[in-house]
Parts: sequence; structure tokens; C-alpha cells
Amino acid sequence: MWRALAIGLGLVAAPFAAFPAAAETGAAGEDAGPFAYVTVVGAPGDGDQALTAALARELAARGLKLASSFQANVYEVQGTVRIAPAAKGKDSVTIVWVVLGPDGTQLGITRQAKAIRKGSLDRKWGNAAIAAAAAAAEDIDKLIPR
Repeated sequence: MWRALAIGLGLVAAPFAAFPAAAETGAAGEDAGPFAYVTVVGAPGDGDQALTAALARELAARGLKLASSFQANVYEVQGTVRIAPAAKGKDSVTIVWVVLGPDGTQLGITRQAKAIRKGSLDRKWGNAAIAAAAAAAEDIDKLIPR
């Protein structure tokens, strides 16, 4: 699925791809709704915090309750960011989101990839985190049973 997303930091609006993997569904969560704990590692600058906060907001807007720590009966969303040099003054950003059930079973994976201006995410992620989280949340939400 491709979406045109404004990526801030002086970048032109461009697609940030989210590629969902097949999801395994388990038993439905509590009547009160499922809880999710989000973590992100590997992003430069404020990316870990910015992506975590942005995805948490997106998931909350979709009805998931947020957990402040991983515990029993909580789904875990683990984000891993990799940035590698690309051609012509660009970096290649890849974000892999892994969704785990409360029992630790992997429910699915969503991958995102984008070419950006080299070094543009070295400090503040800003709108790039919001755009990436919005694209990923749609697929992540489908992996968490209701």
C-alpha cells in the first residue's frame, strides 16, 4: 500500500511504504479492549522516542489502550529502525514493526522503507515520525485481535 505522506524536515511529500505480513489471530482480548506496549530502537536523533510516541497516539486513536510497561495480557509492538547509505546523497530508512501477543507469539510483521536526504533524520524526526506511525498503525491495528 502506498500513501503520499508529508515527511517534514524540508523533504518533499513522498510515499512511505508499509508492507504487511500475514497475521495470525488468536483469542479475542478483554471486553475492555486490548492493551499495547510500544518500543522502538535503532533510530538516530530523537527517532526512538518520536516514533514510539507517534505510534502510541495512532494506536490509541484506533481504540487500543496503552500500557506503560510490558506485562501480562498486553500486546507488544517492537519497532526496529535501520538507516543505510543509498545512492546520490540519500539514506535508505527501513522500519520493521513486530507485533507479539500477550503470550509472546509473533502475530505479524509490517515493514516500511523510504529513501530520504542523507542525514535528515539525525536530530529531529518530527513529521517523519508522525507519517511513518500513521502508515504503520493501519497494518498493526489489523494484527491485534479484538
